[in-house]
Amino acid sequence: MIVAPIRRALALATPAERRRLRLATVLGVVAGLAGAALLALSGYLIARAAEAPPVLSLTIAIVGVRGFGVLRAIARYGERLVSHDATLAILARLRADAFAAVAARPGAAGTAEADRIVGDVDRVQDAYLRSIAPLAVAAVVGIAALVAAALVLPVAAAVLAGTLLAGAVALPVQAARWTRRSTLRRAPSRALLVRELAATLDAAAELQVAGLAPRQIERIHDAGAVIDAIDRREGHATAIVGAAATAVGGLGAAAVLAVALPITVGGRLDPALLALLPLLVLGVGEAIAPLPAAARELHGTSDAVDRVTELLRDGGATRSTAERHRDVATTDATVALRDVTVRRGGRTVLDRVDLDVADGERVALVGPSGAGKSTVGELLVAFLPTADVTGDATIGGAPLAGMSPASLRSTVLHVPQDPYLFDADLAANLRLARPDADDATLVAALRRVGAGPWLDGLRDGLATPLGERGARLSGGERQRVGMARALLARGHRLLVLDEPVSHLPPADGVAVIRTVLDADPDRGALIVAHRPAEAALADRTVTLGADGRVRLPARA
Repeated sequence: MIVAPIRRALALATPAERRRLRLATVLGVVAGLAGAALLALSGYLIARAAEAPPVLSLTIAIVGVRGFGVLRAIARYGERLVSHDATLAILARLRADAFAAVAARPGAAGTAEADRIVGDVDRVQDAYLRSIAPLAVAAVVGIAALVAAALVLPVAAAVLAGTLLAGAVALPVQAARWTRRSTLRRAPSRALLVRELAATLDAAAELQVAGLAPRQIERIHDAGAVIDAIDRREGHATAIVGAAATAVGGLGAAAVLAVALPITVGGRLDPALLALLPLLVLGVGEAIAPLPAAARELHGTSDAVDRVTELLRDGGATRSTAERHRDVATTDATVALRDVTVRRGGRTVLDRVDLDVADGERVALVGPSGAGKSTVGELLVAFLPTADVTGDATIGGAPLAGMSPASLRSTVLHVPQDPYLFDADLAANLRLARPDADDATLVAALRRVGAGPWLDGLRDGLATPLGERGARLSGGERQRVGMARALLARGHRLLVLDEPVSHLPPADGVAVIRTVLDADPDRGALIVAHRPAEAALADRTVTLGADGRVRLPARA
């Protein structure tokens, strides 16, 4: 119940990182042993000094108390330093690896799942700092204390064993059970709250105009109230377990004192050792006190560790498979879809679709809204989860699912209806398409797509911040920036233009698409369009049925 989650958490660390974690654990054990020895030896020293013996006879005990006090402080500092340094290094690597895994299959994670992935990676640190290390420290300190108590008074060791059984086993198990129930209820509740918050922030202006803001705020309040109730119940349980842990330590010390006192009165135990034993139990209690919280964290982080492990494993498998097809589609962008079916949310979006696009050919894909035209474009750039797609899809003769992300992105350029703009300046957003482009090249691209007058009206020009998701731009301005990116991009053999000028006047939209197509006459294109004038720019037109169930005709 405990070993398996620990192994899974440690498996996420590299050998070098595991060595640093072991060093931190050793330092924690040293600090725990020094703390228990300090407390017990202090009791012995006080009791022995009360007998007024020669001072020299107390020298060893005095030096021991000082030594254990200094050792505990140094070891605790070293443990904190090494453990946090190691954990932060693991988190830095896991964040990069998780991002790489998600980037390798962008269709597998939406905004809500991306938020969950970030939370999962951050929770991994609790498995190291608040679970594994306290468990190791408690185990070693408990065993050492049992041996010491057995050497002094075997019956005291038996009492201590009972204390350890209650404080180090029973309480953590009960705490883990309570945490498991809370975790199962909190995860969906927190996901609901995140979705409501994200929807509110994204549509704040629309909600205000429609007068629905109070209702949405109430929905957020209700979702938050559910989490608050769960947290309160868990807080009550945590307080009960904490009080019980304190009580176990105190009762254990009292029990040891109760069994040792008659033996001391009978002259079979040195009175100074009578003071040592209860304080030894209290010292052990300090080491096992974090165990209920450690058990809660271990089981609370177990699911997060499993999800991160699965994410990295799937991402590694994707990259490993893709390496075999790394460069297959760099010179040929022939598209062939055979019996392709796409399901989303239990609904069939595309059903047994066939489509051919020859290398260098321009095909217009038309049909009513909701027919799945954009889904075809997303399929060609692997924006869809592979589990949602069946059938055969190839580019340049290579299976789409087997192509490396780098090869696919260098072959197919996707220009969506609402291009994503980062909260950066205009130049930075344009250089996503060509990082080495100078300012003059960026300005020229903007003017070619008709954004010259808009650019001239910007006080800061290319240094103008665009806001989050381009909030400071109109829909048409965002689309012109997206088409300017398409002009700047190099080397792509196929353009997927998914209604990229729908916010522009018809004449302007046609002119912008023609400009982008004419920039490289040999480059093929799949143009998702509603306007006949835009479809007329293609070599041929393919119509997709309203329900996505009409088979697309192959190229003649």
